[in-house]
This record gives sequence, C-alpha cells and structure tokens, in this order.
Amino acid sequence: MKFQLEDLLLEKPVSLIYWELEGEFKNFFSFLEGETELKILENLNEFYQWFTVLEIRNFMAGVKKAEKIKEINQLLEKLPIEKRREIFIIYISPEVETLDTKGSFLYSANLLVNERDLKDMERIYSKAKTYWVSLYKPYFQAMAKFLEEEL
Repeated sequence: MKFQLEDLLLEKPVSLIYWELEGEFKNFFSFLEGETELKILENLNEFYQWFTVLEIRNFMAGVKKAEKIKEINQLLEKLPIEKRREIFIIYISPEVETLDTKGSFLYSANLLVNERDLKDMERIYSKAKTYWVSLYKPYFQAMAKFLEEEL
C-alpha cells in the first residue's frame, strides 16, 4: 500500500475498516464521518502502516468467521498497550452476539456486533462508546497526569 498525499495530510483521526462481509460498509459507518475519516484496509497488514502515520480512533473488522478475530488480535497485540487502549475495536460477524460483554472480553474487543444488527449500528456504537469512555476515564486521566509529571 502506498499512501496518497491526502492521506498524509488528514487532520482528523482515522476509523480503519477491514471488511469481508456482504454489503457496503459505508452504509453502516457513515455516522463516524464527522469525527473521523473512514479508510478501508485491503489487507490486515496495512493496519501498521496507518498506525505509524496517523491517529487511529476506531478499528472495525467485519469477518465471516469468528476464527478470523483471533488472527486479527495477534496483529493488534503487537501494539504498545497505551496506544492499543486508545483504539475502539469493533468486531462484526454472524458468529458473535451483539453487545456480548463476555465475548468482548474474550476477543479483546470493545464491542461485538452480529451482522444482522448492523441496521442499528449507530445506536449500538453510541451505547458501547459511552460505556467505554466512562470505563477508561480514570486510566486516561492517570496516564495524562503521569506523562505531565514526566515532562
């Protein structure tokens, strides 16, 4: 993958999308376009190229088989943990249950969505993101204070 100049000049954070499912992903994630730029990954290895150049806010992977999630997680586990925590990770598959907290924990995700529920993606995302922000607020505050004291 070669970055285009407009990619390098992006001023907003990026929502990266890896999509194996039927249907156009933009139909389900257009609500994110105000706060982020949507970028599609042709293959999973492109994730690191984006990660090194821009701020990634969300990563969504629409996969046919839940087994693929394990493969994706192996890639994400290589990220520095403080950077990984800043990325909201969503897995979409016909083999997961929407808003399944136990499944989210097991898959190291912030949100799981069953493909049949994509029509409600904006509401599901909003609910999950609100919870995530409240859960990680103390972490981000402590990290900011730590970094401030280090400088």
